[in-house]
Amino acid sequence: MRDRVHRHQGFNRLKTGHRRLLLTAVSALALAAGPALAQGAAEEESGNTDAALELPTLVVTGLPLAAPLDELAAPVTVITRDEILTSSARTIGGLLKDEPGISESAFAAGASRPIIRGLDNTRVRIQENGIGAGDVSAVSEDHGIPIDPYSAERVEVIRGPAVLRYGSEAMGGVVNVINSRIPKAMPRGGFEAEASASYDSVSTGRQAGGMAKASAGNVVWHADGFLRKADDYLIPGAVSRQSESWAESSGVAGGASLIVGNGDVDGHVGASISYYDSKYGIPAPGNPANPVHIDMNQTKVQLGSDLEFAGGILSGVSLSGGYSDYTHGEVDAAGVTGSRFDNEEWEGRAEFLHRAIGPFTGAVGIHAHRRKISAEGEGGELLAPAKMESIAAFIFEEMPIAGEALKLQLGGRIENVDVSGRALDYSDPLAPFDYPVSRSFTPGSVSAGLVFNPAEKWVFGLTAQHVERAPDALELFSKGPHEATETFEVGDPALGKEKALSFEANVRRAGDDFSFEAAIFHTSFKDFIYKRLTGETCDDDFDTCTPHGAGDELDQVFFTQEDATFRGFETRGSVTLARFGTARAGITGQFDVVRAKLDAGGNVPRIPPMRAGAGVFYEDVQLSGRFGFLHAFKQDRLSPNETETGSYTDLKAELRYRLPEGLSGASAYEIAIVGENLLNHDIRTHSSFKKNDVLQPGRNVRLVATARF
Repeated sequence: MRDRVHRHQGFNRLKTGHRRLLLTAVSALALAAGPALAQGAAEEESGNTDAALELPTLVVTGLPLAAPLDELAAPVTVITRDEILTSSARTIGGLLKDEPGISESAFAAGASRPIIRGLDNTRVRIQENGIGAGDVSAVSEDHGIPIDPYSAERVEVIRGPAVLRYGSEAMGGVVNVINSRIPKAMPRGGFEAEASASYDSVSTGRQAGGMAKASAGNVVWHADGFLRKADDYLIPGAVSRQSESWAESSGVAGGASLIVGNGDVDGHVGASISYYDSKYGIPAPGNPANPVHIDMNQTKVQLGSDLEFAGGILSGVSLSGGYSDYTHGEVDAAGVTGSRFDNEEWEGRAEFLHRAIGPFTGAVGIHAHRRKISAEGEGGELLAPAKMESIAAFIFEEMPIAGEALKLQLGGRIENVDVSGRALDYSDPLAPFDYPVSRSFTPGSVSAGLVFNPAEKWVFGLTAQHVERAPDALELFSKGPHEATETFEVGDPALGKEKALSFEANVRRAGDDFSFEAAIFHTSFKDFIYKRLTGETCDDDFDTCTPHGAGDELDQVFFTQEDATFRGFETRGSVTLARFGTARAGITGQFDVVRAKLDAGGNVPRIPPMRAGAGVFYEDVQLSGRFGFLHAFKQDRLSPNETETGSYTDLKAELRYRLPEGLSGASAYEIAIVGENLLNHDIRTHSSFKKNDVLQPGRNVRLVATARF
């Protein structure tokens, strides 16, 4: 194994104080809670053992009017803390990839963005506590998201009219990663903590982390940290590993809030700061003798305040803002950085929730965003420095039509977007040159929906929306080689706004005896922007591109606009078949499919395949388990120059045991064993640029231990 000493410097680069905070958050959590706190929590837990088996009430906070999941018709996916800890995913895309309607880009072990209903990158917004991730993951599939799943208390995926408040880049959906780095409430008993550790056999992956909240008067303090490291993972077949699939990351964060509660005004005002460091290999390198890895770090500051008012026209005010400083280098085996990307972002949002004005209750707000991205080395050949500034106003209103049984929801957003950079003039293909360009766009979006609650636990929805999106800097100004995807990308500075008209019908039935949700959708895009393979090849300069040159290393890609149509269906459900005292057992199932075609003929590239799955489950106070599979069908609906991807079946199992409370000082102590890809099938992700060369991990056994105080 070649020397990897240079990969392990990220944790050492942390300041001494940061390292101490991280190690303290990991190790001290298991010791800090006193017996009295543990006993108090145990008494509260033991007061209602049946409640442990009921589905918790999940309030979706990513909507303007926060509401329980069982009262929403809008398509919403929620990943809970227990699901996050059980999953071996090292990326947000990997965490969500098996949810109906969601896939992943699966480029590298440390880089995988979620794909929602076939839409990715600049059409899917990734955010943390409502503020954008502040990264360059949408610029290239090999760029990771600087948010580790471990740091999340839960993850919400929101589609439909409510996402307009986040901007046109959310037309495909919003992935909202939620944590308590800015605490919103007092911890129970004045102190709450969690510590966990896990091991993955397929990659000898190790992870440890913890988080804690403590109150002093009206101030709540938060700290969390984690360490994660994995070697190249095993792949099916012969005993071999996928080269350059290693990854390691670490993070540390702290925050505090002042809790306000005087009867007239309730809420919180707080801030947080976090540092994230990640390194990961790029599988199937073009030159196996000189592989490249990503060395990424980010510092982020967030501010947040939610206030509720007892009287007056305003029922609440929500203010949030953030600043992030992100950088990553693409480093070869000799430690030489060939490309560097830097991204600096500011974002702010103010939302004003109002009580009924006539029949309407809702929220209005403003949203401002400024971004500066620059690149050096080979990255500078792809994208010169670019700037983007936007300011927007939005509104979301709800009106009852027939009491609480039938409601009308309306949304709208108007924004101004300014983008500047340098574009490529290749009118003379043997003497191309770049020149400065500034573009200004005014996207406008509207939505309408009906929410119908005919009976308890049932909700139906119909939505329609028209969304406009301004082209991203990458789509306008790309002008060079992209070694990670082995493409030579050329933007078009004349691109216009992308427009989408969407219709959707959905239904949801909540309950632990029987739950069900389904959605059918149809979206017509006008001037859909996508990467079109031209069939020509290039080396590192445009004048080498065929037919004028003799380049053969990279596939030439033009950013192009064409009308396109996306349509699909997704569903999932579960049924409790038997109860045994406090225990219950049942079956689950899911299905999803999306079809995407260019109106002029042909398929949109890299669309996920149709999938179907089923399973069984058992849940009790101390013991629970799941066993099931997800089958992906062969994807043979291809665009030009695409290749077919075979089918696979991912068989999974999970067994979780909660120790009796008298055996530990913690209020909850759990151990879990999880099996993934138990059939050891060859799994290739059709939406990945690397799918012909890279297999996903083979059979994995994961061990997880968690203690909560």
